[in-house]
Amino acid sequence: MAYYAYVILGFDYDTYSLEGGTPYFLKAQAIVNNSQNAREKGWRSFQSERNRYWLVENVLNKSYSSFRSCMYSYHRKGLDIMSDKPEEGRANIANSLRDIQKVFRRKPSTYILQMFFDSKSSELVKIFSKSFPDERNRVLAILNEVDPSNGSKYEKISDNEGF
Repeated sequence: MAYYAYVILGFDYDTYSLEGGTPYFLKAQAIVNNSQNAREKGWRSFQSERNRYWLVENVLNKSYSSFRSCMYSYHRKGLDIMSDKPEEGRANIANSLRDIQKVFRRKPSTYILQMFFDSKSSELVKIFSKSFPDERNRVLAILNEVDPSNGSKYEKISDNEGF
């Protein structure tokens, strides 16, 4: 249970300050390293590309640091200001998606990308259904590239329907 607590805290603190969750992710990584001989599945790299090992590896891997930049910008510079400045918040979220695109172009099957879109795809539709046409088109181009499995969901953005 401690592993997940550290991961959740890591993601939470990453939304308040850039890479602010690092101490928690390092603790989660230490738990993974100490669990390499565990009988349960999900602790070793060779068992799957979508498990505890790869989650913390992806988050701490400097090759995917753009993901953590996205998490910070998306939440702190985007969602946190949307109630007062919706256009600015949306623009910042749109810009943060470029960081996700960088990770995707480096390695499309990265576990953290799947987790991001599993949790954010519906929210993205709601946010960008109210955006300006040129912003909507830019965001749709990125989303359709990096998350084609939710393409039918993202069509609602261009339909301007939202949820």
